[in-house]
Amino acid sequence: MERLTIADCSRDRSFARSRLMTPRGGEAVKLLSESLEDLAARVKTLEDTAATAPGANRAVLEERRREVEAAFESAINELQAAVRDAGSTALERWNDTTSSIARQIEAMQAAQVRRQAEREAQRAESAADLAEQDAAAATALAAYCLNVAEYAVIDAALARVEADELADHTQT
Repeated sequence: MERLTIADCSRDRSFARSRLMTPRGGEAVKLLSESLEDLAARVKTLEDTAATAPGANRAVLEERRREVEAAFESAINELQAAVRDAGSTALERWNDTTSSIARQIEAMQAAQVRRQAEREAQRAESAADLAEQDAAAATALAAYCLNVAEYAVIDAALARVEADELADHTQT
């Protein structure tokens, strides 16, 4: 069986029936068509996830993320086993590829952590704004109450003065 290349795939559609070949010419586990079917199923799952994500609750999304991470780990383990069988050149390429992917994942995770921190900072800022508004309202209410109290004290004092004047006036 001849070794399948990307150029062959782009020129000839019969590649879907061909078996994938390892660098040493060994036969890979799956038919290329099976791999493409698996890939199509994953794309469908991705589409479904993307369509339902905006309306899903946090617990559902976190569970789906754990499922994807588990599938990712499983795929990595399968690829590592295939690469070990393929030889040192493939192993070097595999290590380069996994390092690149790991950097991309770390960047995405760092961005997610940064977005979460920004959201927490925004929530804290909103909470502080609300607390300051509450304090301003309470201060305004306290000032109003002090004015009412002062008015009541003055009113009581005036009432006392008037009562004393009337009492003095009736005694004389």
